[in-house]
Amino acid sequence: MTTMPAARAVVEALRAENVCVVFGLPGGHVIGIFDALYHANDIALYRVRHEHSAAHMAFAYAQLTGEPGVCLVTAGAGATNLVTGVAEAFVGAQPIIVLAGRAATANAHRGESQDVATERLFAPITKLATRVDRIETLPDILGQAFRIARSGRPGPVYLDLPADLLAREIAFEYRPSPRPAKPRAEACAIRQAAEMLARAERPVIVAGGGALAADARTEMVALAERLAAPMLASLSGRSIIDDDHPLAAGGLGIHGSPVSQALLGDADVVLNLGCRFESMSTNWRPEFSPSPEAVHIQVNIDPAEIGRSFPAALGLVADVKAVAADLDAELAGLGVERDWRDLPRIGAMREQLDALEHEAAAIEVRNDKPLHSVQIIRAAQKAFGRKAIYGVDIGCLAEQLPGSPAFLKLHEPRTMLAPSSFCGMSDAAAGLPVSRIVHPDRPCVGFVGDGSFQMMLDVLPVAAEHRLGVTWCILNDDALGSIWDLQYGKMQGRFIGTEFAFQPDFAMLARACGCHGERVEAPEEIAPALRRAFEANEAGRPAVIDFAVARVRAPQSVKFFGLVDAKF
Repeated sequence: MTTMPAARAVVEALRAENVCVVFGLPGGHVIGIFDALYHANDIALYRVRHEHSAAHMAFAYAQLTGEPGVCLVTAGAGATNLVTGVAEAFVGAQPIIVLAGRAATANAHRGESQDVATERLFAPITKLATRVDRIETLPDILGQAFRIARSGRPGPVYLDLPADLLAREIAFEYRPSPRPAKPRAEACAIRQAAEMLARAERPVIVAGGGALAADARTEMVALAERLAAPMLASLSGRSIIDDDHPLAAGGLGIHGSPVSQALLGDADVVLNLGCRFESMSTNWRPEFSPSPEAVHIQVNIDPAEIGRSFPAALGLVADVKAVAADLDAELAGLGVERDWRDLPRIGAMREQLDALEHEAAAIEVRNDKPLHSVQIIRAAQKAFGRKAIYGVDIGCLAEQLPGSPAFLKLHEPRTMLAPSSFCGMSDAAAGLPVSRIVHPDRPCVGFVGDGSFQMMLDVLPVAAEHRLGVTWCILNDDALGSIWDLQYGKMQGRFIGTEFAFQPDFAMLARACGCHGERVEAPEEIAPALRRAFEANEAGRPAVIDFAVARVRAPQSVKFFGLVDAKF
């Protein structure tokens, strides 16, 4: 057991938990921890320009790795600036650890500078929010923080660290938190589920964020192939399925298509692997939901999710990966082995998906001005390649990318950064540079609206400073486009607060921050601009391309929100 300042003990605990990246901003209350980081060459500090970006970056780190992202900030405003990003992680079930300074315990309740009850502020949006009031409990609380963040339904943990305690000496011994258990379902429940699936004539498998968190791709695909079942994915489950797989059928709700919507509604058995069927997946409307007559088998690590959105004929509280493997083995024992290659249902599905692909290809060759967003998205995939990491911010998800599996294809797990259903503007865009931290050799491109982009300008110099070569494609329609559309479609065109009468020169702003920047207005300029951005990224320089796009909303979004029909 070694004696050391508590601030150094915090860093030693991070090292023991294999933390190699910290996102934060120094302040007086946590200066001791930053001093300990000065001596920790195996932990990289990414100093942000505003704390809200630290939370978004930690969220992105968790999305890309499955491991906790760590934020380190000072007391008061340093902590409160994290709220939106932490709420995003809570709703999105992503593990992050927030280490925040707090006023000295000796001055509690005396009106100390920068002192509010931040642990109470964070309590509703974390799995645990607590203040460390006794120095001897610090090692145990740090270990509990990592265990809680990782276990069950993952999520954020918030720790208040009073400045006077961090300066004290502590006899420090730390045991890294054990990896969470992977509970299996009972054998009788597996057999019951397998028998339901064996009797199914039109099975569908739906994968959510729980499938991605469980790393269940191999087991889920094997199960789908055995059942000849189309695979659908919620937004949080995107990338769990290779979009080129013949059984990949698209998304749900606003992120789906007429093809995936029809498959879900027609299914007689729905195997739900870690999907919540929340508002953006179903809007709880019959036409976007499983049929009431369908047998709903729901698998989730969180017992509170069973039957929460739709009744479950059978609920299994267990690890998705384990259940998928056990179901595949049980079905093999029952002699189930369907050849999906010859099934008319799958053939018809592929023909319909191919038709969507042809529609997107037709948009790609248009010569219109302003540009169509699909032109940019498809050109970016060609420029950045199959190995790229993609980011999509919320405005683009609501306006231009609904139904995106038809024109934004993902091939490997954890290759998409997207917000949760908390839908925070700029979340994915602010986290984009983290992709080059996690995957230094993989290109990364993100799509962001002009409104969201103006919320994360502070990230540009951070990316430039650390030579994190990523590209932001601004889909710029001079408006808060997804809300402008609602005013058009529901308020009979009474526009207020959604149109920008003045816009910054985003390309010039990018160059001022050390990034490559340019503006694109014509179709023939798209591919050359993306090529230049890619080359800048490969040289370690971030890039911003400001694309002038038309105010058009994807058909699936128009349908999902019940808007007046819009040109696409």
